[in-house]
Amino acid sequence: MPRLRIKPAFAWTLVFLLVSASPVWALDFDSLIQSRLSQDGKTLDLSGSRIKTAGARKLAQMEILKGVTTLLLEGNQIKAEGMEALAQSPHLANLKHLDLWGNYLGDTGLQALVESPYLKNLETLKIWKNEISEDGVALMAESEHFLNLKTLLMNNNLITPEAVRYLAASKGFPKLETLSLFSNEIGDEGAVYLAQSTHFPNLAKLYVGQNGITDKGAVALIQSGNFPKLVLLDMIMNSLGKETFKAMLKFNPDKKVQIITR
Repeated sequence: MPRLRIKPAFAWTLVFLLVSASPVWALDFDSLIQSRLSQDGKTLDLSGSRIKTAGARKLAQMEILKGVTTLLLEGNQIKAEGMEALAQSPHLANLKHLDLWGNYLGDTGLQALVESPYLKNLETLKIWKNEISEDGVALMAESEHFLNLKTLLMNNNLITPEAVRYLAASKGFPKLETLSLFSNEIGDEGAVYLAQSTHFPNLAKLYVGQNGITDKGAVALIQSGNFPKLVLLDMIMNSLGKETFKAMLKFNPDKKVQIITR
């Protein structure tokens, strides 16, 4: 039987396809971490590295995290199990900024973060596109672990008016300066809950675009006197009409607040 000969060009293509289908770190995880760690050892940027659940578990065990204050895990598909491993890592006790965009955490993964004994010093939390619902938001609202949080970005989740009700009633975010709920399902009811809340005295930027809000919700936010430090209200991609613009003229005549509607 003649031997099968693989042309060099085809062989290299096969190797490329095999490597591309594997996690970025499959060949050498330690080298990946070192290459993505900032020179001062404070920022670890693993965005798009596809470390997945197994990588998150491995990462959680690394002592090099002790000096990290910013951890960027955008698009790594770590899922709830990976978040559970990270949440139980004592090496993350100094973490202040955490980006978990697009990791399929769900409410179970968020619960692990909320209940972590080590992630109590966060100032920035980005949890875009993680299938978080009102159950997860309720857990956050009941927690005392976010007292230092200044930026909370929850775009593209499953956040309903009921979820916003939990958030608006919570006293757990006294330092919050930026809140983004873009592309959720809060509607007018959720907007009214926010407008009536007295628990965000430091809120400066509020993003509620693409949330099914109409004039009713928009007017409630514009005329709310509960955000004394507000400088930006972003309500793009909602169904806003004349009443919204009348409220802008009446309650924001000097344009101290930048109101974006389109």
